[in-house]
Amino acid sequence: MGQEERRKRRARKQKIKLAFGGFVILYLLLRSIPSLGYKTKLPEKQTIYKKIESEAILIKDEKVYTADGEGQLKIYAREGQKVPVGEKIAEIHLLDDKSTLENRLEEIDRKIEILSDVEGKNKSTNSDVVEIENNIRDAMDEIQESIFNKEYDKATLLKDQLLMYYDKQRYISGNNSLIDNSLDSLKEQRENIIKQINSNIISYHSNESGILSFKIDGYENKFTKNNIEAYGYNDFDNLTKEHESVSDKGNVSVGEPIFKIINNFEWYMLIKIDNTRDIENYEEGKSIVVSSKDIGGELRGRIIKINKNGNKGTILCKFDRDFQYYYDKRIVNADIILGKYESYKIPKKGLTELDGVKGVYIRDVSGVVRFRPVDLIMEDDEYAYISVGDRDGRISIGKDGERVKTVTQFDEILLNPSKVQEGMIIN
Repeated sequence: MGQEERRKRRARKQKIKLAFGGFVILYLLLRSIPSLGYKTKLPEKQTIYKKIESEAILIKDEKVYTADGEGQLKIYAREGQKVPVGEKIAEIHLLDDKSTLENRLEEIDRKIEILSDVEGKNKSTNSDVVEIENNIRDAMDEIQESIFNKEYDKATLLKDQLLMYYDKQRYISGNNSLIDNSLDSLKEQRENIIKQINSNIISYHSNESGILSFKIDGYENKFTKNNIEAYGYNDFDNLTKEHESVSDKGNVSVGEPIFKIINNFEWYMLIKIDNTRDIENYEEGKSIVVSSKDIGGELRGRIIKINKNGNKGTILCKFDRDFQYYYDKRIVNADIILGKYESYKIPKKGLTELDGVKGVYIRDVSGVVRFRPVDLIMEDDEYAYISVGDRDGRISIGKDGERVKTVTQFDEILLNPSKVQEGMIIN
């Protein structure tokens, strides 16, 4: 063999080695790019909620305090503060008008006169008993008529009159301790009013405990605890979220609201329902879970009443916690939570069907394409939310409830299911 031939043979061997080496490098390079031409996506674990999106009216036990005179308001407590009974909230430095205080003084004097007259009698006749019972009955009828006619101021005065009749009735039955207490309270109020008239200052203290607010929205007398079961779907018409905030050192007029105290131990939501079929599984007396975009978090309450009018309706719910987040609101976004689920979030375009079973194609660790059935919980425009399965990662499919393996958190979901099939190898 000549030297030239040996040189050619070495050159051929070198070319073969280079070609083989290039092939190996190309193969390894291709292997290093998984799913070349096939886009994949790992599922994301996410908690999702099935819910009814709506809005709600907050109904609270509110006591509004109004100005008894014209003057400058001075505030001694802060917005949202929880106040006990007897806490000094504000005072008004009067200008000239004291007529409201003088009218209150006259009213208290009349009450003192009536109770003093009752206290001074040591015994009563049968005719007294009959007369008092008739007075009680007449007062109750007048109160109901006043409420029906929305004459709330008159109803308040009649209520005081009714209490006096009850005091008389208790005295006749042998128990006059309540009369004594009422007289003492009225005399104390009388002294305070006289002091206020003389000092030109009206002081305001809390008559009940609760959360203090200077935000007045004008619905305090429209949405009340006493009428909670009467409200319905139409009460949501023409509502506004606007309110007025009372400020320190501002001027106030007679009868103008200056603050309110709200019972924080129980409060209500009236939730608007646009389709009553959505709440077919809810019953009065059962629990309900609500969330609000305005507040955040979940709130568990009890259903007091369900009102239906055709396919529209409302759910009235009672709550006894977390009031500090809602006390200054009247209208809120409210979602009824139908269910809470752990899910995998996957691109919607990865969904497909195989033999009538909804699922996805995945690429396993060896590069083999596998079909995985899924249990679809819900979907939006871009994503589907599927069940994570039981603790073994299995779900039920078909009428017989066969348990099969579903997607795991580390499965690569193929996003072009129409281009692949079961058993295909993708490197």
